[in-house]
Amino acid sequence: MEISAIVILSVTAASAVLAAVLLLDRLRRADRRSRHLSKAVNSLTDQLRQATAGLAAEKEKLNSLLSAISEGFLLVDKENKVVMFNKAVEHMFNLPPDDFIGLPLINLVRDHEIDSLVRQCLGTSHKQTATVEVDKVKHYNLTAVPLEEGAFVLVQNLSHIRHLEKVRQDFVANISHELRTPIASLKAIAETLQDGAVDNREVALDFLQRIQIEIDKLAQMVSELGELSLIESGDVPLNMKSADVAAVIERVVGRMAAQADRAGNRLEMGTPPDLPAVRIDEDRIEQVLVNLIHNAIKFTPPGGRINVSARAEKENVLVSVADTGAGIPPDDLPHIFERFYKVDKARSGGGTGLGLAIAKHIVRSHGGDVGAESEPGKGSTFTFSLPLAESRR
Repeated sequence: MEISAIVILSVTAASAVLAAVLLLDRLRRADRRSRHLSKAVNSLTDQLRQATAGLAAEKEKLNSLLSAISEGFLLVDKENKVVMFNKAVEHMFNLPPDDFIGLPLINLVRDHEIDSLVRQCLGTSHKQTATVEVDKVKHYNLTAVPLEEGAFVLVQNLSHIRHLEKVRQDFVANISHELRTPIASLKAIAETLQDGAVDNREVALDFLQRIQIEIDKLAQMVSELGELSLIESGDVPLNMKSADVAAVIERVVGRMAAQADRAGNRLEMGTPPDLPAVRIDEDRIEQVLVNLIHNAIKFTPPGGRINVSARAEKENVLVSVADTGAGIPPDDLPHIFERFYKVDKARSGGGTGLGLAIAKHIVRSHGGDVGAESEPGKGSTFTFSLPLAESRR
């Protein structure tokens, strides 16, 4: 019995040892599989991280590309809700800093014609195009293309092109109008002389003087048109140098004083003694001042006052010509620097309507800007800026 017990115990022990060995082997194999799985998981994690980083980089590139596109575009889903839009759309529609993603398109564009165009594209699954006028001043060309999950809308801003077309049309109309009067006058004088007035010396001399006046007007118009064209194209060289703008103002005021006196107006100037130097073409800036003062005298009734002043502000010297004249209506004020524009034809005094346009371009060629403030019946103030001499070096 003792031997049998020993044998049984030995077999049992051997079985236990074998079981332990097998279990240990399984554990080792499981550990190897676990390590392999852990490596695989780590590898997948690295790949996922790299893919995520790649997608983020591509998204950033896409956003940069879309931001650089001057044309506006937006995406909508099948329910005509905004999915994406670029910076150009923000500027075109003057969008507030709100989140329009997920909102109906009408909330973004605020125009039922545009919204209807996109809805028609979604409903028919066909490309739609149209030119839309918004607020009577903005013109957009829209192209809506159907997609599987919505629509892509391209928005092209035609406002500037339409403005240029209107300027061209207005220019042709204005110059035709300005030429019509002197040509008609010359034609009438010529016909009168042909009908026998040429034999009357006194009448003939009077008509010759009228002819001279009309020819002078035409010559002035041609000269100013040519000068304006050269200034706009940048073909007029500027003799730029550091100058005391107060001295320039003093010279011009001295030249225009007699004209102001004849009109019954008081012409004054006021400049601080420590006014910094500016870098200008003195002759051209004198031309600007003469034009502004001449207009002030022309539209200021007797007993009025015209003041020419200057002051330093940041990196500029601001020169102002203020009068106590008739003033400019609010509707006309934005247009007074346009070619041939006249606030009141009856009070135009025979001018060409080009003086302020020339003044504007001269100032801008110096790196400055010009503007006007006015209140009807209380006068006008024209102000232009000139960069300091030090800031132009």
